[in-house]
Amino acid sequence: MLYLESSADLCLGKKVVDVELKEGATFGDLLDGLERNFGSKLSNEIYNSGKRAMQEMVKAIVNGVLVHNLDGSDTALNQGDSIIFVPFAVGG
Repeated sequence: MLYLESSADLCLGKKVVDVELKEGATFGDLLDGLERNFGSKLSNEIYNSGKRAMQEMVKAIVNGVLVHNLDGSDTALNQGDSIIFVPFAVGG
């Protein structure tokens, strides 16, 4: 299950998305699949497929841990995992 915050919610039009992945899927596989389903809106706001990395202003949390503290795009995902995309707020 994905929980989408602000920019992700706006670009996908949903707060929660259920995603089915093959066994052994990684966080990178999830991002690739989301990009296929939601197109450039997703890649512009959340994921840079050319670099296979998150956009700088968005962090991803897998089961309560920042994905960059795990194995990044190689982080293994399992049934029932919760993934949250959280954009940074900037300004003054």
